[in-house]
Amino acid sequence: MAALGSKARPAILRVQSEERAQEVTTICAAHGIQFILGIESDKPENIFDLKKAIKALPPKLATKAGKVSPNDYCPCGSNKKFKKCCGEPSSPKA
Repeated sequence: MAALGSKARPAILRVQSEERAQEVTTICAAHGIQFILGIESDKPENIFDLKKAIKALPPKLATKAGKVSPNDYCPCGSNKKFKKCCGEPSSPKA
């Protein structure tokens, strides 16, 4: 089954006002979540799918001011140490 918030399975959201719709749209865009949004002032807000989709996103790797130590996990998302992944020299030293 496709992930919630993907193109194949967009999040279904309902808000009560145009202003709230803009807020929710901004949040979805920031996280790359695909969605279908309805504005219905006579029904309660439902953004459960958005909360669920955000929870399912992989955690972002924190780096200190863009610097990566050789023993930090690689920011490429490989789940390897930087020194064994992107930090490894491409050619051996002569």
